[in-house]
Amino acid sequence: VIVEMIKSNHSSLLNTLIHMYCNCGSIEDARKVFDDSPKQDIVTWNAMIAGYAQYGFSEEALTCFSRMKKEGFTPNAATFACILKACGKLELLEMGEQIHVQFRKDGLLENNIAMGNALVDMYAKCGMLVKAQKVFDDHPKRDVISWIALIFGYGHHGLGDEALSCFVRMQAAGFEPDAITFSCILKACGNTGSVDKGQEIHAEVRKQGLITNNPMIGNAVVDMYAKCDMLLKAQQVFDELPTPNIVSWNAMISGYVQNGFSSQALDCFARMRDNDISPNEVTFACILKACGNLRLVQKGEEVHTELQKLRLLEKNILLGNALLGMYVKCGEIGKA
Repeated sequence: VIVEMIKSNHSSLLNTLIHMYCNCGSIEDARKVFDDSPKQDIVTWNAMIAGYAQYGFSEEALTCFSRMKKEGFTPNAATFACILKACGKLELLEMGEQIHVQFRKDGLLENNIAMGNALVDMYAKCGMLVKAQKVFDDHPKRDVISWIALIFGYGHHGLGDEALSCFVRMQAAGFEPDAITFSCILKACGNTGSVDKGQEIHAEVRKQGLITNNPMIGNAVVDMYAKCDMLLKAQQVFDELPTPNIVSWNAMISGYVQNGFSSQALDCFARMRDNDISPNEVTFACILKACGNLRLVQKGEEVHTELQKLRLLEKNILLGNALLGMYVKCGEIGKA
């Protein structure tokens, strides 16, 4: 059927097919249809760029954007929104600012919520929170995505108090937070030690049934309590999760290590493996710190061997530093 569609050169059907593959996460299949299409239009290019941007292939999105312009296609608002997402991901501030200038020149910002949101998100991810706030304040129309972009930006760059203040203003403006917003605010509560606000949000997400139905929310609650040194509460919420994943386990393990309970962190690590959950870089870094704290050089060496086997040390400075710190704390200066 796909071959017949390509032969028929029916652009709307081909564009729909590319969209379908991108929405299903099959970027390679989408690209194959794109490359085999006898003729592309702006919708075809936008579908491909959007697919790359949506799934984090930001460099590929920018390459596609460059090719599109070289082949004589003029980007539209939808194109720029996707490229701004890629700019934010790669922290390409200068390129994002150039697009902002183009937006103002073309009058695309006046009544276009998507364009305003894309700019707020780009500036926030690039750490330019003052500019993100200004675009947000100047934009005549806002939706929940506008608020999420700003809240996420503040939280991501460690400005937890500003994120919490923004959350309060969002609610006062009549916008209902969604799962992403709750996750961002719970993270901010953990980073700032705002346990009272965290407990308030915990009560709200519990009432909405989000802890058991949404893994992201459950993990955020566990992480918040762990960072606020309320490990018994964190463990209680963890035990309520229907299917804890690697993020859940990492939140508990890092919480134990950060609060000086390294033995409990190692016990948690053992239980995680008993549940057939494979550790990742974050897990290993925490466990190496626990081994160093307890002077368990043999356990640390076991982790070192596993990291070499998995080839995780080659490009991961976090793990290299954790391994170095473990050997130093264990008095193994030669190995360090």
